[in-house]
Amino acid sequence: MSDPLKNLQSEHLFKHFKAIADIPHGSYHTEKLSNAILAFAEEKHLNAERDDVGNVVITVPATPGHEDAAPVILQGHLDMVTVAKPGVIHDFDIDPITLVLKGDDLYADGTTLGADDGAGVAMALALLDEPDFVHPKLYLVFTTEEEVGMDGAYALDYQQFADAKFMINLDSEDEGTATVGCAGGTHMKSTLPIRRVKAKGLAAVLSVSGLAGGHSGDEIDQFGLNAVKVLADALCAIAKDVDFSIVDLKGGERDNAIPTSAEATLLIAPSERVTLDQTVNALQHTFRAIAGKRDQGMTLALDFPQADAVEASVLDPDSEARVLGALSAAPTGVVAMNRSVPGAVNTSLNLGVAATSDKALSLVFLIRSDHDAARDMLCGRVTRLIDLLGGTTGAPSSYPAWPARETSPLLDTMSAIWQAQTGKALTPMVIHGGLECALFAHALPDLDIVSIGPDNIDIHTANEHMSIPSFKRTYAFLKAAVEALA
Repeated sequence: MSDPLKNLQSEHLFKHFKAIADIPHGSYHTEKLSNAILAFAEEKHLNAERDDVGNVVITVPATPGHEDAAPVILQGHLDMVTVAKPGVIHDFDIDPITLVLKGDDLYADGTTLGADDGAGVAMALALLDEPDFVHPKLYLVFTTEEEVGMDGAYALDYQQFADAKFMINLDSEDEGTATVGCAGGTHMKSTLPIRRVKAKGLAAVLSVSGLAGGHSGDEIDQFGLNAVKVLADALCAIAKDVDFSIVDLKGGERDNAIPTSAEATLLIAPSERVTLDQTVNALQHTFRAIAGKRDQGMTLALDFPQADAVEASVLDPDSEARVLGALSAAPTGVVAMNRSVPGAVNTSLNLGVAATSDKALSLVFLIRSDHDAARDMLCGRVTRLIDLLGGTTGAPSSYPAWPARETSPLLDTMSAIWQAQTGKALTPMVIHGGLECALFAHALPDLDIVSIGPDNIDIHTANEHMSIPSFKRTYAFLKAAVEALA
């Protein structure tokens, strides 16, 4: 098969990106890629180490005459998200990514592209092939399992490059922006015990669907509806007119995604059917009016799967009251906006999953904040609410925030270079998602960090693609920035 990158300029850059795409490297399967990187370092006669979890660190001595310049870390991650389009057969443990060039954009053939973070790793490696590259001492740090919880960064020995003063992370997605801070997060799970009793009635399934959803960090500032919360509010409104019992309830798929659908199975008296139908129709109009443009596709639907009454195990009245109380009272969405960065979210909570089992209601939250203290306070609010309702809450994992620095010589240098190269201002931004930069900043508080990357669109989907011109410009920007630090 012909190489779609063969005739592109910046051959070092695209040679490395193609080599990365040829090696399967989904999360927990990055050993082959790290082997290739270690072999490349050996060819260059550079010291490279791989730790027990697969992180790779390459140490590059400064260009002669530049040994006094402060060392710089270039950092990216080895693993990629592995998603294929329906009907596409692709074994991500064996098959290479097939690259497809469409105009100025690079796609994969029916799968994720892996530019997150193959683009960043390729840029760092390509610099080592540049014949006239002048640089300070460099540490190329490639971590594992970033996409599934930043496991590699958690296990990293930061003291091996503690002399570094600057770090350029290569895992951002928008050209012309410089990420200078990110939110920390806590994954929380609450469990509310429930009791059940036998009841008989007409089964009715109330469902919420068609919401826009989105990433609970990147798109929480769109103020879209949360399907679990809509369902809870609908049930509380229905309870004013209709006597029902809850059989089961479920909504959402994971804590970092705003739920787009939810449903509850109810038992009602057959005589309440018309009233329930009318109430649900009225509520749909109400919620669409509340939703605004983003969630105008929302549907609140009612289905009666059996014509006759059935017997089922339902929540007893006390359990039902506590479940609806938890779902309706739990905070969700944006809690506070950033007081220093206009338009940026400071603190948020996403109720990502809610589901009843035989004996409990489980709620899964992801709480984010630019300040660890604000995150912890919100975690405390949720914990106290669930405690009052007779449940328990645990936080199995947290990751720290990366607060934006008041002054950043690295950002100043990079801004001047971007202005000179493009005639445009470099836009600093604080994101409401997690980046490995936070763990580096936590371990090495004096490290001055900026994150950049080329335009990478629809990441983590089978439609992921990257702008080739943006990739080339970002690489030239990176090279000039590192040279300026020498």
